[in-house]
Amino acid sequence: MSEASLSTHATSARRRRVPPGPSPFTEIPRNPANDPRFFQKLVDQREQWGEVVRIGLPGMSRYIVNHPDDVQHVLHDNYRNYTKDCFEYAMLRLVIGRGLVTSDGDLWRRQRRLAAPAFTPKRVAAFAGSMTQACSAMIERWAPIADSPEPIEVGSEMMDVTLRIVGDALFGFDTSGESSQVGPAFGTAMEIMMGRSPLSFPLWVPTRKNRRFNAAMATLRGLVELIIDERRREPGDRGDLLSGLMQARDEETGEAMDAELLRDEVLTLLLAGHETTAMALTWCFYRLSLHPEVQRRLVDEIDAVLGGRTPGPEDLPSLRVTRQVIEETMRLHPPVWAIARVAREADEVGGYPVRPGQVLFLSPYSTHRHPDFWENPEGFDPDRFTPERIRAQHRFAYFPFAAGARICIGNNFALLEAGIILAMVMQRYRLELAPGRPVEPRALVTLRPRDGMWMRVRAR
Repeated sequence: MSEASLSTHATSARRRRVPPGPSPFTEIPRNPANDPRFFQKLVDQREQWGEVVRIGLPGMSRYIVNHPDDVQHVLHDNYRNYTKDCFEYAMLRLVIGRGLVTSDGDLWRRQRRLAAPAFTPKRVAAFAGSMTQACSAMIERWAPIADSPEPIEVGSEMMDVTLRIVGDALFGFDTSGESSQVGPAFGTAMEIMMGRSPLSFPLWVPTRKNRRFNAAMATLRGLVELIIDERRREPGDRGDLLSGLMQARDEETGEAMDAELLRDEVLTLLLAGHETTAMALTWCFYRLSLHPEVQRRLVDEIDAVLGGRTPGPEDLPSLRVTRQVIEETMRLHPPVWAIARVAREADEVGGYPVRPGQVLFLSPYSTHRHPDFWENPEGFDPDRFTPERIRAQHRFAYFPFAAGARICIGNNFALLEAGIILAMVMQRYRLELAPGRPVEPRALVTLRPRDGMWMRVRAR
């Protein structure tokens, strides 16, 4: 065989290679895309499987990518080659439509340009008043139950307060009358959506699950229509996101956002924008209850910096421990715990060929626990996020808001909101886990506590 033939043969062999992976019959859970601990197990067993693992499922395969170098390649260096055109995002579109989270290509770039002015640092800082007002109302509502033996479900409380903030800050709409329905409806829709498969009945078939899903979506879409209809009755620039979306014109075409896309963007930002922060805060209070020494440092800092007054955006740089607690919580409990991407053209990731159409999963949950990049990865240590240690860290070992061009547009809004709520709650109360209420993660699109986060409110 000639040297050229040998070279061609070797290249063909490399192109045929696929990553190793566990047996689909004995070692893969029934629904691995809903099981963050399975992703973590693959990292723990990386000496056996390597950094790119193939999960063979009936009719499809997924590559799970764990190493920060490969995360950087997919989300940053070669991001234009990777889309969201896969089954997982098709299911998510059933709930939130074609908004910023699920759209791709020219549509995503156009929508991003229209939404960007609402998330400039100046605009985000102006939303702080909505955040403190909503949080003050929640704190006062807790006063009668402080020191009571009866616990509250913190996840629901955080969902309620963050929904009110997003409704007021971004859309100028008071969601207090609807918040009790939105959380359960969103949870129902996401749970049923995550349980669907390519073999599921179409949504128009009146199965029990489809009826529940459609009823939940009617509640969510009804709220969105209410928000948009109210603004149409009283048009004008109120300085919020909805004004920007309704008045903006694409700089290239001069076109406004059409009605369906407007509804999808409001739905996306309302639902995704409040649940992710709510879950991050819920897990914050859980971790602080388990680590009283960290809680003492946090409270001492809040008292020293604020002296009892309400925090503003100008205080956040001085609330360093507060920020580190939030960041470390999102390392261990990233609200969006897995990200899917589809290769548009052939590529190579982690030394393995990637064919067009191959789906890759990148998981903050598992990469945030990669022992080559995080010492004592399961430990809760906010000091990992001091400026010195951040500079020494791999840039893509931590990506709770995704990364690269598709980084979450609302990341600064979420961090300001989480910092203000955490500081205001800890000024007045401490939350302790209720006995007999075990906490276990449940992975939908976001990482939730399976049976809720039941905690007792204690006055400081």
